[in-house]
Amino acid sequence: MTLCMVWRTNDNVCFASDSRLSFNSITCDAGIKICKVPFTIYGPSAANGSAPVLASGDLGMGFAGSSVVALMMKEALAEIVSNLQAVPIFHDFGMDGIANVMFRGFKVIAKSISTALFEKAATCVVFAGYCEVEQRIRAFRMQLDKQNNASIVEVLHAVGDVEVFGSGEKAARVILPSNPSQKDFVNVLQQVIDDPNVHDVGGNIQYGGFKGRRFQPVGVAVLGDSPNGVHYWRGPLDLNGPDFDHANGLVLGFPCLDLITKPI
Repeated sequence: MTLCMVWRTNDNVCFASDSRLSFNSITCDAGIKICKVPFTIYGPSAANGSAPVLASGDLGMGFAGSSVVALMMKEALAEIVSNLQAVPIFHDFGMDGIANVMFRGFKVIAKSISTALFEKAATCVVFAGYCEVEQRIRAFRMQLDKQNNASIVEVLHAVGDVEVFGSGEKAARVILPSNPSQKDFVNVLQQVIDDPNVHDVGGNIQYGGFKGRRFQPVGVAVLGDSPNGVHYWRGPLDLNGPDFDHANGLVLGFPCLDLITKPI
């Protein structure tokens, strides 16, 4: 399972999670749980064949529960939402229209996998994106519950609203202060990761937020025992470690949240 937190600030929707995957009693800290999916919605084609762009940007996404469901849903829909078409008079080309496509795909994939595995593949996905119609970032929570029922609801309506989900939710809510800051969310996540009583939350912190219409997942920079003295973690990948030796390959420019001093 996991611990994922998503919250609204004055001008952003931010995501944070751990990196642990659980397979019954086996765990592995290699999950990528904060990711982005670019989308573009085109209008009707003109006489010359060109189609105007009605809306474009990124969906930011975080998940808990069945990693197979969440990742297969992401992969199946990524190519679809990159090339949507709408007629403004008849179609919603804001986040309501995108959420409708996302949910229809999620239902098919989640229930298919649950049936194939002969088990309840309970999954929760929160995604957000810039809504061209309402001119703001909007967020939705869709999930498959333990009874195999799929649902979707808009969340994070107001500044300060928080979505906490995954097996670490209870442990996080106990220590999450009222009106938490970005630093509070990061600290709470780290405390739950470090808690030996919460076995299915662990690994490195993942983080992401919006810059305008674009969503940027980021790694975390922490002091460690690497040859360079600092780890740049993107889930299980140390982008400043020997596996990504910049002297023998391309320099990786993936941004990092600086946890050496304080969150950016």
